[in-house]
Amino acid sequence: MAQNDFVAIPAARYTRADFTALRAHLNKIPLERIADLYYTEDALTDLGIISTTDLRSRIETLRDAIIARATVENPHIAEMLHGARRTQRWSRSLVDHLFHVGEQDASTPKKTDPLSAWLKPRVAAALKPEGVSTLAQLITLIEIRGAGWWKPIPRIGERKAAALINWLQQHEGALGSVAAFTNEVIPTGELVVLDPYIRAMVPLDRATLPAQLSGQHGENRNQTFPLIAARNDLEAIEAYLYKYRGQEKTRRAYQKELERFLLWCIYECRIPMSSVLVGECEAYKDFLADPASEWIGRKTIRMSKDWRPFSGKLSPASQRYAMQAIRSFFEWLVRVRYLAGNPWVAVADPRVAQEINVIQIEKALSGELWVKLVNILDVRSSESEEAHRARYKLRGAGAKMKLAAQFKLVRATLLLLGDGGLRREEAATALRSRLKPVPNTPDLWELDVLGKRNKWRTVFLPTRAANAIEAHWQDRGEDFTFGMVETPLLSPIAIPKTKASDDKFGNGESAGFTPDGLYGAVKSVLSRIADDDELDLDEWERNTLRTAGPHAFRHTFGTQAAAGNVPLDVLQKVLGHASLQTTTIYVQAEKKRSIDELGGFFRGR
Repeated sequence: MAQNDFVAIPAARYTRADFTALRAHLNKIPLERIADLYYTEDALTDLGIISTTDLRSRIETLRDAIIARATVENPHIAEMLHGARRTQRWSRSLVDHLFHVGEQDASTPKKTDPLSAWLKPRVAAALKPEGVSTLAQLITLIEIRGAGWWKPIPRIGERKAAALINWLQQHEGALGSVAAFTNEVIPTGELVVLDPYIRAMVPLDRATLPAQLSGQHGENRNQTFPLIAARNDLEAIEAYLYKYRGQEKTRRAYQKELERFLLWCIYECRIPMSSVLVGECEAYKDFLADPASEWIGRKTIRMSKDWRPFSGKLSPASQRYAMQAIRSFFEWLVRVRYLAGNPWVAVADPRVAQEINVIQIEKALSGELWVKLVNILDVRSSESEEAHRARYKLRGAGAKMKLAAQFKLVRATLLLLGDGGLRREEAATALRSRLKPVPNTPDLWELDVLGKRNKWRTVFLPTRAANAIEAHWQDRGEDFTFGMVETPLLSPIAIPKTKASDDKFGNGESAGFTPDGLYGAVKSVLSRIADDDELDLDEWERNTLRTAGPHAFRHTFGTQAAAGNVPLDVLQKVLGHASLQTTTIYVQAEKKRSIDELGGFFRGR
């Protein structure tokens, strides 16, 4: 079947009469009276309104559009707005706030507007699992991924993608320039010579060095027999990054800092990296504090000709990290006898004020919401696929989705995170062979996970988490009782045979998730729960679930454990914190929560 390219809701043009009619409707004036007071017969005919039902539909559509916009602009009032819509009780102040938002140009989109205000429900629903809920997030997604941004997204084909771009371009005045949406890319296999007189900004994997700047004869090269086979500076960087194979986040972080420094050596100093001395290192320190404008660009794919080494100016902490990463690299080059000495040892790091709260524990779910969520997942996981198809009105290709199995997968994931305090990367790589019951301790399991700094640690899980994982394995058709298998605890239920799915989930059956793939699975189910009107959730709870990522459940575990008086040294080991000071933040969070709750209680009295 050919794919249609209808993505946007036809723009409704509301008049002053519509806004006045809405105010009257909220004040419970009968619709027949509203039609007589604010519309002429010709106006009603032009709008296609032939009954009070049609008028009610138009007015309430306007109301819902304003509520959607007001919710984004001021999330703190969202619960009151949705409560008023549900009970049909509107205070004067709430009506005034609604019209303050509504009197803005209702026919012009804003970056902060939710997708549902402008795009068809099927299109907005397809984008939700990608973490895209506003027009700004859609624009960012397109800019980062480039021309093929739509390929990993089910139900967004080439025609729909082109229609979305066209709609965004039509509203360029309100949403900003969209010229960058069609990224011009460097052809695959084409390498760019880093010529200091041309200054082609490309990442290291798209670059080659000219002979005079390659570092083959750098002034700081060690003349003793080297321990690596690198002939030039670029190959030395590749040899260093190879150390971090299998540690993708660390490797990418180091690559970013080293390619910035190499490009700076060639374009700003016009010398090989292996010729820099203390003076050049001090100059680079100054450069990090204020990079030139031609070095800064928007985030985009690495193959784009619009790619730049920086997406903005660096914070003092980022400057410090950059220098430490380069210093560590040079120390390694000296140890393997590629360089004779490390000039960075004479350069001091920038001074950085120590952050008190280094982790965003405010994202943790409350104890009440965590219990609610687990109960919801228990119920949804026990329901049949037919019940899910009926509830979510799945049709066509969507009817083939295994939603019950997906709920079981996410239930197992969130119990690993929320009952065990795992990081997303740790949950994605956890193996069945590392999970076993604790001897002589009923209802407790232990799991060995490989965490940050390549260190193993043991976390403990209640039986409900193990049972949830076993139920997920049953959907996969695998034997959970055989505990010695080197099989990931979590794996996609069905993997489409495409390159995009390989990148997202890994290769083959039971290959496990990539961290990003697991993130997408969790966000998809949380969004579905947040939008389910059948569930007993208030608007604050729904918004919390919409914005929660996997890491929020690690913080949930930390705050709940601190509230339960788990000793800090035990909590530190289970969470894998290098410093006890980091763990104490969870205690501070519980103290702040107590202050807020008791403060509200006493004010109420």
